[in-house]
This record gives sequence, structure tokens and C-alpha cells, in this order.
Amino acid sequence: MITKYLDKIYTFLIINKESSFSKASKILGISQPAVTQQVRILENYLGVNLFERKKNGVVLTKNGHNFLEIAKEFESFLDDFDKKIEKFKNIDMPFIIGASPTVGNYNLPECIKYYKTLINKDINLVIKNNDALLDDVKNSIIDMAFVTKKKNNSLHYEEWIEDELVVFSNKPLPTTIELKDLENYKMICRESDSSTREFIKKVFEEKEFNCEILHIISVVHNSTALKYTVMNSNEQVVSIISKMVIKNELKERKLFSAKIKGMDLKRKTYIAYKNKTKEIEAILNFIHS
Repeated sequence: MITKYLDKIYTFLIINKESSFSKASKILGISQPAVTQQVRILENYLGVNLFERKKNGVVLTKNGHNFLEIAKEFESFLDDFDKKIEKFKNIDMPFIIGASPTVGNYNLPECIKYYKTLINKDINLVIKNNDALLDDVKNSIIDMAFVTKKKNNSLHYEEWIEDELVVFSNKPLPTTIELKDLENYKMICRESDSSTREFIKKVFEEKEFNCEILHIISVVHNSTALKYTVMNSNEQVVSIISKMVIKNELKERKLFSAKIKGMDLKRKTYIAYKNKTKEIEAILNFIHS
């Protein structure tokens, strides 16, 4: 493929400009024998001689002149490419923060404006599930992520805030209920692979409570949909959600919450990042101050 010979073509252009192998060697920062070797490789590839040695230097052969017209197109491409690279280097790229849906929609929006002033950069907020976010951080697609789970994937994790989950309903509930009382309600749940559902299942199973006996009548795919599905139901239904998602509705008594006796439904949220840049360090210092 021609890509193997691009550096040789560049060497050819420098030799032509300087009319000298030795001067080209100094400009390119390689030895003169290396310059000679590159020209020989290019000539073998093209099947022609490109230079003729003279007492005062080198000149192009007839084939060399013909090839020069082609090589000038490559030179023009290099100049244009170099300008684009310089432009790219000078672009002030936004800082990209990822967040799981509940965190991104309900915890972070107020924080983002403070983070912007700290790092003096625009911030783009990307909302995805935890696994996708952690993959993006690992692959340097996003700069940092706020997640509700950790994975053993060589990333750095720092604890952020605790997220409290509560049982809630569209009808009044006792302030405290027993775990077994959930069997008496119709339930709406998150999808089975959501981090919220996984967390609840794990906590319930630690109490030897079988989630399979719950009367689940519907499944939804995000916290906002869960909130409004429960709130707009014609019959009493219950679910479990981050208290942050329904805090306004609880104040306005559009929804009602209860705690499960003897259970702590608090989960940690984490900040995940690959390498500590100055922007990440500024945000972490602000959070931990």
C-alpha cells in the first residue's frame, strides 16, 4: 500500500527543494545514508530513477520531474492537513460528564453550573446506564461519570453522596411498613437490569425475602416514567424510587412515601474517572471541601 511510502515521498520533496541529500538529512533529522536508503526504496517501488547526482548537488531526472507533479499534490494535502490539526489543537473542547439517569436528571443539574465556573469550560452532560458510562470513561469518551455502582475495570472511584430509596404510592401509606407488607400491594417496577432494581433485589434477598412473590403489574424503563405511572394510576399502586425523584411531589402530597422497618435503603453514588486531570481535580476539591 502507498501508505508505506508516504515518508519516502516527503523525503523526496525535501531533497528536491534543497537539491542536496546532506541538507535534506539535516532538515529531516536522519543520517544521509538513511536519506539515500529512503530514496532507493521509493525508486524501487516506482520502478524509475528520480535523481541524478551532479557536482553541485542533485537534480531531478525526467521521471523525477513527472513524479514531482504527483508529489506536489501530496505536499498540498500535508499543508492542509497540518492546518486542520492546528485548528483541532486549539479547539476548546467541552468537558464531558456522564451520569446515570436518576443522578443526571435529579442530582446533577444544579451542580453543573458551579462546575462550569470551576473549570472555566462548557460542560456536556451525557445520561446513560452505569455500565455504558463506565465503558465510556475507560475508553476516554467521557471525562468523568457519576454512577451508582462500581466495576473492577482499573478506573478510580470516589464516594459522592448517598441516595435514599423509599417505598412510595399514589395513595397514603403508613409511615413505616414491614417488608412482608409489600405482598399486599400491586407494584410497578423498573426493568430487571436497571441498577435500582438490582440494588433492591440484593437488599431484599439479604433479608431472605423472595422478590418473585411480589405482585408486579407493570415495568417501566426510567425513574421519571416510574414516578408518573404511579402518580397517574387509577388504583393504588406502590413502587420504590430515589427520594430525590419525588421530593416535590411528596411536599405537595401528590405522592406518599414509607420506610421499610429495619431496612436501610441507602446506596452510595460514586465519581468514576480514568486519570485525574486539572479539571477533575478542581471538581473533586469542590465536592470534598
